Amino acid sequence: MNKLFTVMLAAPVMAAAPFVHAAPAEHPAQTQFKQNMDAVLQIARDKSLNENQKIQRITGYADRYLDYQRISALAVGMPWREFSTKQQGDFIQAFKDMVVSIYSRSALMGAADAQVTMLPKMTEEKNKRVTVFTEIKTGNGKKYEVGYRLYPVGSTYKIYDIQVDGSSLVTVYRNQFNELVKQKGIDGTIETVRQKGLKKVE
Repeated sequence: MNKLFTVMLAAPVMAAAPFVHAAPAEHPAQTQFKQNMDAVLQIARDKSLNENQKIQRITGYADRYLDYQRISALAVGMPWREFSTKQQGDFIQAFKDMVVSIYSRSALMGAADAQVTMLPKMTEEKNKRVTVFTEIKTGNGKKYEVGYRLYPVGSTYKIYDIQVDGSSLVTVYRNQFNELVKQKGIDGTIETVRQKGLKKVE
């Protein structure tokens, strides 16, 4: 199981898991990780919902906080400029569907009993972009440091990259995307993603 994408899909659920506060969260981006905790965690632990219902509801929640458009653009890199508006939209949908299909169930299982510690460190970049850090302890005792890169859209902070123990979401598949564009062109790349044909990065 790939821990990077497990954390990606679990991000909204992880943000709702029980927090152990290492220091007061003063920045709005940090505060956002504590909002709506009970509501999302209730979905993960609601025994009246089957697995597909939980995934559907949590995926809808993720749509509010994960910026799939920016994630896709950064993951593709320079070739993204060559995509037409329609091709960009098709790629974003295919990439989102692939990630949800491959990793959502393992993410749901891992998030339900995870413990999250909000770390006191935070980095600030240009254009009000920030990275907040958590330590996630899974049910089997494994620990990961996770950095969430966010930028503000109105009063909401959107996630556009996730770093797990130094591995960045947007760079994990970049080499594959670049190679696919060279070999199959843009439409061929989109179709490969649509058919879940990318290698599962371990």
